Amino acid sequence: MKRLLIATLAISAIAALPAEAQKYNLTLSGASPGGLWSRIGGGIDAAIAAAHPGSTVSYQTSSGGLANVPLVSRGKVPMGLATDGELNAAVTGQKPFKSSISNTRVLFRVYTPASRFQQSFFAVTKSFADKHNVKSVQDIVAKKLPIRIAINRRGNMDADVGEAAMNLLGISRKNVNAWGGQVVHAASKEIVSLVSDRRLDVVLFGISFNHPRVREIAKSASPVLLSYGKENAEKVAKKFGGEVCQVKPGEYKWSAAGNYSVCMGAVVVANANMDEKLAYTITKAMLDQIETFKNKSHRLIKKTATLKVLAQKGNAPHHPGSIKAFKEKGLM
Repeated sequence: MKRLLIATLAISAIAALPAEAQKYNLTLSGASPGGLWSRIGGGIDAAIAAAHPGSTVSYQTSSGGLANVPLVSRGKVPMGLATDGELNAAVTGQKPFKSSISNTRVLFRVYTPASRFQQSFFAVTKSFADKHNVKSVQDIVAKKLPIRIAINRRGNMDADVGEAAMNLLGISRKNVNAWGGQVVHAASKEIVSLVSDRRLDVVLFGISFNHPRVREIAKSASPVLLSYGKENAEKVAKKFGGEVCQVKPGEYKWSAAGNYSVCMGAVVVANANMDEKLAYTITKAMLDQIETFKNKSHRLIKKTATLKVLAQKGNAPHHPGSIKAFKEKGLM
């Protein structure tokens, strides 16, 4: 009887011990190191670790969302970052994809188009504008001016957005070449250098509102903002899954006129086959630890991230596990 009592007490004591918390070791495929997305990756890592001590989310560099969606689709990584435009291209089978990718699901959103973290910056240098009396895109088209215009590098979704806008505005690659101009593909850093060296007249690339590189261009070229026009911006936004956004008059002191352009947000995606419990756990951790995410992420995220932002829809369906977490918070 005594032995039975001792054994019973021992079992009770073991049962009373707290179970070891579940630890998660995940990978998030992002973009280049040191940029906005890498800081967002750090915030996600901190949030998951705060909710589940001992867990880690390793940030894996890549060429961006155009690579991340296929990586997630093929099960090479559990999670990947993608802009709205990149995910939309994958889901609808637009270039560079040869067919649609249907097995990706949104876990949560990290920023909205309205945050203007990726906004088309469209401007003409003041020297060119003054010389040819350019106040709008229509002036360039009507006068068939030989502009040297830069858009992003080939293979980058932003370059496709820029070229689609150019076609709608009447400054297609074909027209620019016919007028004696040139279309240059370059990264934002290269574009700044080319503007400073007076080797460009017009720039059209995606970057956050008032980004340091925009300020560099403003300092060296005193540019004049150009506008897509609301109707054209709506067409481009619809094609690429973004949203129409604006620079309001006076927001840039060096260019009084506002403009209409297109903005993209970004989401974290997973494979549709991700375990529902895991998707729920990840999303719930982000919701419960949103302050950690904000404080350990990029300073811009601190200003914009909310529970409603995390739950905002993307260009692919939400994962069922994420939906469960959002519904528990009354967000869906």
